[in-house]
Amino acid sequence: FYATYDLRLFKWGKIIKPLELITTKVATQSALSVVALVVSNGWADAASFFSSASSDDLRLVTYVTLWSGFVVNAVAPYLQVGGQQAVGPARAQIVYASQPLWAALMSLVFLGETVGVQGVAGGVTFLGAMFLAATADVPDPDCEVDICEV
Repeated sequence: FYATYDLRLFKWGKIIKPLELITTKVATQSALSVVALVVSNGWADAASFFSSASSDDLRLVTYVTLWSGFVVNAVAPYLQVGGQQAVGPARAQIVYASQPLWAALMSLVFLGETVGVQGVAGGVTFLGAMFLAATADVPDPDCEVDICEV
């Protein structure tokens, strides 16, 4: 489903300014999160947590909320709009899809994980697909037709 977000972002990113687009996205996500909290009866659990939390717990929740709310859900998507307009949704999806490859490499380096023959074959195959996507023609961000990618 995330790929459909990339396609919509490429379309609407040409029509609406990035700040307005991301502000609307974040406000909608926040409103839906509050609705989900109320509908799931999580409001009582949240109130219980905050009433019994220590000041250290509250400080930690504040930092995590600011990081998640501002950096992850505001700054990164704002930068994504401009970046994706430059590379197009197909190339953007290749970058997003590379997350398991990066996770495997980081676990190899930092956690001492091992990679088997099938893992290496999958990684090489994925790198080949990335190469093909990276060498394709870049779409025109000012394209006025429905299909802008080559």
